[in-house]
Amino acid sequence: MKTLGFIAGLALAISIRAEGDPPPPQTPIVLGLVSDTPNQCSPGQSMSITFLPDTLRLDLPNMRFGTEGHGRTDEVAVCQFTAEFTDLWYKYRFAIQDVTYKGHLNATDGVQLYQLKANTVFRYENRKLNPGRAPPDVWNVSMSTMIDNTANTAIGGEGNFDDDFSVSGNSSHLEWSTCMDGGEGTGDVKTKLVFRLTATTSDKTGNGTGVLARGLTLDFGIVWEECYPDRAAKNAWGETRIDNWSVCTYNNTNQTSGAITRALRRGPGPLLLYVSTISRLGSRSEVKDISSHISRSSGILRSPASMDA
Repeated sequence: MKTLGFIAGLALAISIRAEGDPPPPQTPIVLGLVSDTPNQCSPGQSMSITFLPDTLRLDLPNMRFGTEGHGRTDEVAVCQFTAEFTDLWYKYRFAIQDVTYKGHLNATDGVQLYQLKANTVFRYENRKLNPGRAPPDVWNVSMSTMIDNTANTAIGGEGNFDDDFSVSGNSSHLEWSTCMDGGEGTGDVKTKLVFRLTATTSDKTGNGTGVLARGLTLDFGIVWEECYPDRAAKNAWGETRIDNWSVCTYNNTNQTSGAITRALRRGPGPLLLYVSTISRLGSRSEVKDISSHISRSSGILRSPASMDA
């Protein structure tokens, strides 16, 4: 078995782990999975996710390269999916401190597994007050990247290779989730993790083959911290925040999605004024005048010239 490690990263991992508190009495429960790459990781068929006290484990047995043969081109295996969680314990938050990639590579004629990547984003979606629950539901969403790791490896590359491998990488810093108040996953709050995972091989001869014999397993190291939930701070949390995210493309006439571009931003902005004004105006010249005014005041939306393009 080939094991690759990073000595400097190990010291960082030890220091990060020392900052955490004991895990909560109960770990989160997976409420649902939605895959963007069902041929690589299909919920209920070819993947599993397990939240342990100090590890979040992904088993992806169907993760594979596009073809076994290369012809001097890189081959990439990609798994991208979203997991929604419930039963996150009251007065706790968590961060991802490291990731370990495990698998078995069967490679011929110098094919090399040279890169493994893991990107995980925490999404906190909260429903705003909507009297009478009349449509549309109005949701805000906040997001932060928990880990964005690229492990440059050298597995295989000379002749034939048929062995297990294990590669570890650390997060550059601890990015904490929101502080849980016990209401997550109950209807008005959704907590999700979005995963994008890749493995890449190269073939210097053009005649080799490469196969992940058992797919890929990833262990994300989890660190916990006790905290005191503050709803105001919680709803303002995140590296990126989109207010009224669920209705940015909402059409009040037929209750379907419209093609109005929404802007990513931190905190409130003029986008809702722009959308509501367009819904009331009938002529394109009036829309352009409003767009021009908002563009000058905020710099977020497109200019009239770009609208005509």
